[in-house]
Amino acid sequence: MSTKKAARRERILNGVIDLLAGRGLEGVTHRAVDEAAALPQGSTSYYFPKKSALLGAAAEHLAGLLEKDCDELQVGFAEKAAAEGLDAAVAYVAEELVTYTDASRHLFLARMELTLAAARREDLAGVGVHLTAAARRPIEFFLKLISEGREDVPIETCAALIDGISLMYATGQGPKPTTEQVASVFKSIL
Repeated sequence: MSTKKAARRERILNGVIDLLAGRGLEGVTHRAVDEAAALPQGSTSYYFPKKSALLGAAAEHLAGLLEKDCDELQVGFAEKAAAEGLDAAVAYVAEELVTYTDASRHLFLARMELTLAAARREDLAGVGVHLTAAARRPIEFFLKLISEGREDVPIETCAALIDGISLMYATGQGPKPTTEQVASVFKSIL
């Protein structure tokens, strides 16, 4: 795929994510995506003739965005741990996750929309599981790292707690997570 086509495709997928976050699944139409991506009418249909293909590609793109953020967080954690120790690195990760909840609210909302759609639509089967795994990857990574691979650590439970607190806030159903809340979940396994 040419660079121009790849850039256009990315604009389309970012437009879908923005529409999912702002208008929900029903707000995602080929025409609305063209408008959101500031592309000529018919552009989205050219790349994704069916809405299910468009949503599937948006889910993959969203998972990639979540994975990218995880990679950046891992580097920061390693640097902080080497320079200041494990406690400082845990506090750093907690602060980053709280900041991420605000900065990436639209990603949380798009994830929720796609996850709900996947629960109802056969053509999106597996999307919710894939997105949840991508979103929880950074949390699970740090829990495994600080637990030093111990088998008795409830990693899935701890990751679900942090993910749930973040999702409740992103959807307006709960208070903003605090660094102390997130750090306490991490530290509970030390």
